[in-house]
Amino acid sequence: MSDTGILVTIEDESDTRIVLDYTNRDFTAIRSQLVGLAKGLMPDWATAGEASDFGTLLIELFAYMGDVMHFYIDRTASEAFLGTAVRRQSVLYIADMLGYRPIGQQSASVLLDFTLDANAEETVTLPVGTKVYNNADNANNLMVFETNQEVFLDPLATPPILTGSSFATEGVTVHDDLMGISLGIPNIEFILPHKGVVFNSVSVRSDEAGQSLPWTFVSDISIARPTQAAFTTFLDDTGVTHVVFGDNTAGRIPAANANLYVTYRFGQGAEANDLSADTLTVIAANSVPSTTNLWGVTVRNAASPVGGTDPESIDAMRFSIPRAASRIKSRAITLNDYGDLAMQVPGVAKSVAYGTVYTAVHVRIAPTDGKATTQYMTYLCDSVEAYMADKIIVGSQVMAEPTDVNALWYPVYCRVLVHVIEGFNRSSVRLQVESLIRKAVDFDFVDFGTKITIGKIYRTSLSIQGVEWIEIMWLNNTEPTLAQDKLMAPITNNADPSPITVNDMMTPPLLIPRIVPPLTVFKKADVQTKQLTSWVAKLTTTAAHTFLVGEGITVAGVDGTFNGNYIITAVTSNTISYAKQVADIAAVAATGTVTQYDTHNPESEVDFPGLDENERTHDGLWVWAVGGVVGS
Repeated sequence: MSDTGILVTIEDESDTRIVLDYTNRDFTAIRSQLVGLAKGLMPDWATAGEASDFGTLLIELFAYMGDVMHFYIDRTASEAFLGTAVRRQSVLYIADMLGYRPIGQQSASVLLDFTLDANAEETVTLPVGTKVYNNADNANNLMVFETNQEVFLDPLATPPILTGSSFATEGVTVHDDLMGISLGIPNIEFILPHKGVVFNSVSVRSDEAGQSLPWTFVSDISIARPTQAAFTTFLDDTGVTHVVFGDNTAGRIPAANANLYVTYRFGQGAEANDLSADTLTVIAANSVPSTTNLWGVTVRNAASPVGGTDPESIDAMRFSIPRAASRIKSRAITLNDYGDLAMQVPGVAKSVAYGTVYTAVHVRIAPTDGKATTQYMTYLCDSVEAYMADKIIVGSQVMAEPTDVNALWYPVYCRVLVHVIEGFNRSSVRLQVESLIRKAVDFDFVDFGTKITIGKIYRTSLSIQGVEWIEIMWLNNTEPTLAQDKLMAPITNNADPSPITVNDMMTPPLLIPRIVPPLTVFKKADVQTKQLTSWVAKLTTTAAHTFLVGEGITVAGVDGTFNGNYIITAVTSNTISYAKQVADIAAVAATGTVTQYDTHNPESEVDFPGLDENERTHDGLWVWAVGGVVGS
C-alpha cells in the first residue's frame, strides 16, 4: 500500500498525472496541498491561498471536512484496541467483552483515638457508624469517616476508661434508599444518585408480597441461575454506578411494582489519603443517639489515612485486562493464577506467588501506591486469603504476606558522580539526574524481582542533556559507612577534578526480591542503653576494633582511631540495616542516652567541603555533580 495516489485529469487529453500525498491528514496539511494543486492546475488563479479569496474559502471548507473525517477514522481504528484506546468508555467496552470487571473506588481507613475529659460524669457509647470529619473550609474538602467498632468510655469505672480507639472507613453510608419500582421487564437498570460509590459496597433488597427479600450480588449477571434473586453493578465512563437485574434466563426479574431499596457507601477515594495527622477532630452529633452526651469527648487521628483509591485507571486496565482475560477463570492452579487472582482484591496493586508444593502457596502483595500501615496490610492479607478460599485446589492453603509494612521494602543505596558538560548549569543537571533515577525506581515502574543494574543507572543518567559522563560510586543494598562516604566525596575545587573510583565497593547487578522504595530508609533500629555501656568500656580500651555485641549489633571505630565517633549498625532480622553516628561517646556513657545520626539530615560541611546543603543531604540516593557552570 502506498502513501501516495495519482489524480488523472479528465479534460486534458495528454493524461496529465498529479501525485496526491495521503499522509496529509490535518487541516494545515490538506489546505497546503489543495492550494498547491490549485496553483498548478490554474496558474491564472492569482489569489489562490489568500484568506480574502472566495476560492480559498472553499478550499478551507474542504480541508476542515477532511480534518474532521480523518480524526474519526483514526479514532475508530484506535479505539478498537486496548493498546491505543484513549477513551475510558472504549476501554470499558473491551473489558466487558473479555469478561473483566474493573476495580472501582476504594475507601481509605484510619485509626481514630477518642478521649473523654476526666471531669465527665456520664458514660459515653459511640456506636458503629459514628461519623467523624475534618474542619473544612468548603464542602469539596470535607472528608467523612465512619467508625467500624463501638467505642465505650466510662469515667465512673475503676480505673476510669477515658480513652478508646476504633478503625474508621472514609465515606458516607446510604441506608435503604428507595432506588425505584420494578416494571417487571428484563434487565431493568437503575442509576445510583451519588458518584464515588465504593467498590462492592452495594446491597439490594425488595419488598415482595409483604416480605423483605435480599438480593445477591454477582460479578456477572450471566452466571446467575434463572430463579436466583441476583443483581450486578457496573461503573460507566462518567463515574456513575448502574445496578442491573436479570431476565429470567440469567437471574430472575424483580416482581412488577416491587419497591427496590439499596444500601451503599460513597466517598472521595484517593483524595482522603492526603489528610494529615490531627485533622479528623469533629464528631457528627447526628450520627450518635440523641441520649449520648458528647461533652468532653475529643477525637484525633494519629496518622494519615491509607488505602483510598480512585476507580481503576485506563493505564491500570491496560495491564490488568490481558492478565484477567487469559488466565483468570475463578480458579487457582498455577502460581500465575494465584498472583493474578490476588490482583482482583481491592487495594492490591502488585502481587506475585511462590511456593514449592501445591499445598502451601505464598502470595506476596503490595498496596496501592505502596503506602500502608501494618494494620492495613494485615487487613489486606486477610482479604486476599478470604477471596481465594473458594478458588484454590482442595487441600491447598494460600498465605498472603507481608503483614508488616516494613517488610515490603528492600533498601538500595546509590551514589552517582555526574560530570557536566562545559556551559551547562551544574545544579540543574544534578537535580534532573536525581529526579530521573528516582522515577526509574519508583513504585509505579518496578515490580517484584526488578533488577536495579549498573547499566540502568548509566542509561538513565546519560539521557539528561548536559551530562558528559558519570561514575557510579556506590550501588548496594547496604548503606556506606561514614568513612566510606568520605572516600567517595568528589574533588570540586579544581577545574579538572581527578576521577574517583571505588570499584572494590561495587556489586554485580542487584536482584531486588522485594519492592524498591523511592530510595528511602523506612525504619531505624532501637539501641539499648544497657548495651551502650558495655560498648563504651570496650571502645575506650580498644582503639581500632570491630566486634559483635549482643542482639546482632556491630560497632566499628571510625577511621581506625578512637576519636569519640563510632558507627553502630543494626543487623537484626526484622530491621533494615542503617548507619548512624554516636557523638561524644564518653557523654553517652555518663548520661545513658543515645544520640542518633539521622541520614535525612545534611552531612557535616567539614567532612564534605565544596558541597551545598542539597548535595550533602541524602536518603539512599546521592548525586554529585562537577564541571559545568556553578549554579545558585
